Amino acid sequence: MKQEIQLYEMIYLVNPSFTQQEVSEKIDYYQNFLTSKGSQVMVQNRGKRSLSYPIKGFDTATYIQMIYLGNGRLVNILNKELGRDTMILRKMITRLPSDKEFA
Repeated sequence: MKQEIQLYEMIYLVNPSFTQQEVSEKIDYYQNFLTSKGSQVMVQNRGKRSLSYPIKGFDTATYIQMIYLGNGRLVNILNKELGRDTMILRKMITRLPSDKEFA
């Protein structure tokens, strides 16, 4: 049985010592990663922000938000890929509710 396509939101925090060029390359990498798996992606760079508490010794981080189409299998693959990336300080992926869930 094929898994149904859902809408997901991913927010990840990038090491603040990255230059703007390096952040753009990181965004492109994950955007290309998702599109190569057949997803459609919308990206917003939320910029550098202060953290409520230090993460891995950093008080600030660059926030990146991606909204994409996928299924549980794609989320698992993406989680593994993000987990291997040492420049990602923190990540969070959530499934967004569909219109059917509000009815």
